[in-house]
Amino acid sequence: MNHNRETKIYLADINRVNKSHFELISSERAEKAMRYKMEADKKRSVAAGILLSRFLPGAEIYTDEFGKPRAKNGGCFNLSHSGDYAVLAVSECETGVDIEVFRRVDALRMGKIVFCQNEMNMLEAEGDRLRLFFEFWTKKEALLKCMGKGFHRNAKSVDVSGDCFEENGKRYFFKTYRFSDYTLSVCSEKNNFPDNLEFIEI
Repeated sequence: MNHNRETKIYLADINRVNKSHFELISSERAEKAMRYKMEADKKRSVAAGILLSRFLPGAEIYTDEFGKPRAKNGGCFNLSHSGDYAVLAVSECETGVDIEVFRRVDALRMGKIVFCQNEMNMLEAEGDRLRLFFEFWTKKEALLKCMGKGFHRNAKSVDVSGDCFEENGKRYFFKTYRFSDYTLSVCSEKNNFPDNLEFIEI
């Protein structure tokens, strides 16, 4: 196995989802999608299922005790969705991904809930606070998902203001992408991120 292979990041536009796409996903994913009340949530779930079936074909997916989806064959991946997009990150080591659609928020008030003091100092000094807020937010979510704890761990206990985070001798790397009204961050144990995102036709 080539452990230097680049992490891949695939995005699907949920607006392309229709009823025929339910035939392309697992029965478990289809049942999960149908449980959502909002049509957009159903489409996000189906789009995520299509990405899984296309790029992790045949993988048996389960959810661990921290709520992180995993593949029984050991393949590393992570999912996220926001607005019109579902995203799948696939790697040969632990990975986490988060996407957020831009919206007006009180960056300082919300930041105090999840950001450490160093991050808050940078946010307070930043002219474009919303841009930095969503960068920190998505990096923090991606890191915690990569570590496997999600927000079960105190979000203030990790500092994502740099290009990597190190703890217990292990280093986690970040990369942030921006397109349209979206901020997307990916985290991995290897600094092998692609230059561009891959938008997938479904």
